[in-house]
Amino acid sequence: MKRPLYPASLAVLTTAAAVPAVAAAKPTTRAHARAYEHAYHRVARELGARVPGRNIVRLGLRNGQRPSDAETVSSLGVLERMLGATGATGPASAGSSAVGSAVGPAAGAAGVPACASESGSNYSTGPDNTNPSTGATGRYQILPSTAAAYGCDLSTPAGQDACAQVIYEHQGASAWVGCGG
Repeated sequence: MKRPLYPASLAVLTTAAAVPAVAAAKPTTRAHARAYEHAYHRVARELGARVPGRNIVRLGLRNGQRPSDAETVSSLGVLERMLGATGATGPASAGSSAVGSAVGPAAGAAGVPACASESGSNYSTGPDNTNPSTGATGRYQILPSTAAAYGCDLSTPAGQDACAQVIYEHQGASAWVGCGG
């Protein structure tokens, strides 16, 4: 059997790339799974059943794979930020002012850049604040298809803030035209 010969630099690259993949493939720990489930159900209860999106611990990822521990911890962080942005009581917001709990020009999703507020502080989803050609609506002018993909409810200011936070976590600021997208 002949063995292919690779340049030394390629061998280093493939070995270095394999190490993080192995570390990232570590299965979700019980403690992280419990914390994720608790946060997921709390978000669903406080913000609406569709807001937290897919329960990756219970249902797995969209590709059918089980989430790694790193993916579970990352998603747990998003859920905790959603709870903190709504002014919910608990560890995520104890002792801090809840940015997303007030409705006004300065309020919005914590961590989302100001340029994402394409409608200023207007959370309305009525025809006066909905793009007639795309259907984008609300303060962040989120497309209905994007909201559906992330399991967001755009009918409330808290739901729009939570959705903007999730979009920002997954796509960055470039998701909004005003932020260079």
